[in-house]
Amino acid sequence: MKKILTLILVTALAVGMLTAQHDTIDLNGVFQGKYMFERINGLSWQPGTDNYALIDDGSIKLVNAKNGKESIFLSEKNLGENGVMKLRSFQWVNANTIYIPRDNTTLTYDGKTVTVDKFENVSWEEVIDQSIKNKVFVIKNDNGVFVESALNGYKPVLLCPDTGKNIVFGESVHRSEWGINEGQYISPKGNYIAFYRMDESMVEDYPLVNTTTPIATVENMKYPMAGRTSHQVKVGIFDVAKSAQADKPVYHYINTDLNDGEFLTNVTFSPDERYLYISHLNREQNHSKLIRYDLQSGNKVKVLIEEMDSRYVEPSDRMIFLKNNNFLWVSETDGWRHLYLYDFDGNLIRKVVDGRFDIVDVEGLDAKEQYVYFTMAPTEKPVNQYVCKAALKDGKITRIAATDGTHTPVFNENKNYFIDYFTNVNTPRVISVVNNQGKTVKELKNCKNPYADCALGTTKIFPILNKEGDSLWCRLITPPNMDPTKKYPCLIYVYGGPHSQLVTNSFMSGGVFLEYMAEQGYVVFTLDNRGTQNRGADFEKCIHRNLGVKEVEDQMCGVEYLKTLPYVDAERIGLDGWSYGGFMTLSLITEHPEAFRAASCGGPVVNWAWYEVMYGERYMDTPQENPDGYEHANIIPKIKNVKCPLLVMHGCQDHTVVWQHTLELMRQAVSDGIEIEYFPYTAHDHNVMGVERVHLWNKLLRFHNQNLKGEL
Repeated sequence: MKKILTLILVTALAVGMLTAQHDTIDLNGVFQGKYMFERINGLSWQPGTDNYALIDDGSIKLVNAKNGKESIFLSEKNLGENGVMKLRSFQWVNANTIYIPRDNTTLTYDGKTVTVDKFENVSWEEVIDQSIKNKVFVIKNDNGVFVESALNGYKPVLLCPDTGKNIVFGESVHRSEWGINEGQYISPKGNYIAFYRMDESMVEDYPLVNTTTPIATVENMKYPMAGRTSHQVKVGIFDVAKSAQADKPVYHYINTDLNDGEFLTNVTFSPDERYLYISHLNREQNHSKLIRYDLQSGNKVKVLIEEMDSRYVEPSDRMIFLKNNNFLWVSETDGWRHLYLYDFDGNLIRKVVDGRFDIVDVEGLDAKEQYVYFTMAPTEKPVNQYVCKAALKDGKITRIAATDGTHTPVFNENKNYFIDYFTNVNTPRVISVVNNQGKTVKELKNCKNPYADCALGTTKIFPILNKEGDSLWCRLITPPNMDPTKKYPCLIYVYGGPHSQLVTNSFMSGGVFLEYMAEQGYVVFTLDNRGTQNRGADFEKCIHRNLGVKEVEDQMCGVEYLKTLPYVDAERIGLDGWSYGGFMTLSLITEHPEAFRAASCGGPVVNWAWYEVMYGERYMDTPQENPDGYEHANIIPKIKNVKCPLLVMHGCQDHTVVWQHTLELMRQAVSDGIEIEYFPYTAHDHNVMGVERVHLWNKLLRFHNQNLKGEL
């Protein structure tokens, strides 16, 4: 068995975070806007051009990226004359038209005159989706979901009358898994709206208690737990023109002919609006089908792509169409998130990119469709995010923004240039214009460190090896002006679940609170274990059916590494985590109780049988199919092993990890004679935000100060 690597590798990224300052981070100030990053208002690309736009002295300025020539698109005077008193933001509709959301107005400038189109009958606050180009809005209010278009003077038409108790429209379905955050999709030309209709009537009611009423009231929600009955979903097609003409919804359903428990993802219109493409995912989530449907009849035309996996598949990316009806598809079939080119009938033409790396996001194709642009996490340093292009002809990959750090690009329409938002551990933010060859055309802003007056610690990002030889990337924050001859308490912040990556080469990637804890004299440590993303499918999916096993093993490798550091007090190591991190915190202190002096967690999953279908069954199968995995991951019978002080917090209105988890944990702890400090946040969902967030942070600080520092 290989020994755990205890030395920081030569490739470690080490950065000193300016330690000469004197102030402490003001936690209240974080939520009051005290530490805002500098920004460039209105920074965007004028459609179809190489011009980038920005708001300058109340005017909209255009700058040509190629030659630097500046011009004014709309002056402050122009805007004022047309009712825009103060311009904070805008959106491009086309090269000559902008949309101002706060005024619900478009302004079109042809070089001589300004034409104003004000959507007076559309409530800006109620808009949940829109196609300004096609003058179509989807709004949601207490009366339902409605479509408003210019065709009938923006008179609201109900999206679908097929309603009833426990019927949901205009909202994401399947509990927002697979990147589904919308409930409706406007077609490219604005003629149709595809929408989800979710029937939850067959799902058991789950009670939430509202204690703000004089007599507490029960507010039921639908929460399908693993192994229990799930909801049913349809996809409908709303005809915008016919509905406006008839003054009532004209719609039909797609004949998806679902099997029991089947999920629908990736709803995508063809560019010509003839077809609708939907990914079907079986309840086991190990078999997906990309199916083409005829838009008008709703009938199935053809199954284009089928994917199967012994663990689970990830149908989270939509198709990218080429002009010749071929399309690009993101898949993990080779063990990595790569791009594939298919013809119209679903025949594989070629794999477009190859290599041991994961694509993070696909940015699109250039105008000539010679290159596809994307961001990727390189295998050698997956904490970085580079901008790349790949030739469709031969798959040759060029890294066009590859300075170590995190690059977030915003491309112009033709993909000739992109605005690069760059950060790394030592760089708050640099905003630059870069061409598609990777040359920086102009640096627009090198943002000041908003925490420059604060005494920040030193951050290092580096890999260690686990017992199997996998590299595990870590972030270590040491206190400002640390005395290396002294020993400091250590706080490990843990998450460790799928679709997560906490350790990235970006500025203050651990968040404000971890920096604050370093200011308070803690060594703060985070490790991305097996099960986290951007390391290939095997690295992420190896935890399937056995949550809390390999993740715990890897986190303990991190603990062993910490014990080798002369400035870390091995007798004063604490833990903190939320949600999946709460599950990990409890798993660690119940399986390795001797390793930790104190632990805190919030919204923890303690029994995966009480978690929801979509997430829980993807990673664990059902309790009936995987009783051993569920039994091992169940924290409740193991709570008797806890030896260190434990703080548990939970939002009482939690729709994600229901309050039952913590309540039952408390009941078992009492039965086992285990003392637990507990705090409920009564009016909060899964995340505690606002002023209560500062309260939570202060509670965490006091708890760990008491137990890791001995402060009363």
